[in-house]
Amino acid sequence: MPFHPFLSKTKLYNPIKSISKPFHVIFKYMEFVAFMSENRNKGKINDYYNKSAAYKNRFQLHDKILSELKNKPVFYYEFGVAGGDMIKKWSETNKVKESRFIGFDSFEGLPESWEDKKAGHFDQKGNFPDVNNDTRVRFVKGWFQDSVYDTLKDCDFNEQCVYHLDADLFSSTLYVLFQIFPKLKANDILIFDEFSSHDHEFEAFELFKKCINDKWQFEFIGAVNNYRQVAFILK
Repeated sequence: MPFHPFLSKTKLYNPIKSISKPFHVIFKYMEFVAFMSENRNKGKINDYYNKSAAYKNRFQLHDKILSELKNKPVFYYEFGVAGGDMIKKWSETNKVKESRFIGFDSFEGLPESWEDKKAGHFDQKGNFPDVNNDTRVRFVKGWFQDSVYDTLKDCDFNEQCVYHLDADLFSSTLYVLFQIFPKLKANDILIFDEFSSHDHEFEAFELFKKCINDKWQFEFIGAVNNYRQVAFILK
């Protein structure tokens, strides 16, 4: 007889779940360490191991990418805007009139706790960032599952696209990856803002790659803050 009827009847699955859950987290962390090891000293920028990692260093990765794109038309899609520092940086650095910058966010903060932050963290009280009346910039307010699909249906993807995934959570990141999947093309760029959150953004990306069955090769561009922020280009 299979073991699961016994587990179900006795409800032993509850304590076993509690005992075994940490092993999954450890396994994902080891996979992340393997990723770091494989990409050690690779990329156009890579500060591993940086004893002085700091949040402000995240701009270094974007600066490296922007150095090659600032004079080209790009379509920049950001998922997780918060105060808008990065979408402002892209729109202020890339002045090409054909470029477009779209930011998706609830502007109400995290829908659930993540790492050491509680639900509601990053709350902008529903307010959009000030982008100095740049008409190329557009913000889409709402939870991703209510806003991303319908908005992307009417967006243009003909130019090189940059997808900045700053969704933090596993569920949000995975949802966005599958929404942009039909739009992806060669030379598009994916940037993750909390990639070292190994059971969230990293795990979502690894699962996504398995599901698309080697449709794309994700070439490592670089990383900062010991792989906290990581970028790939599609080949």
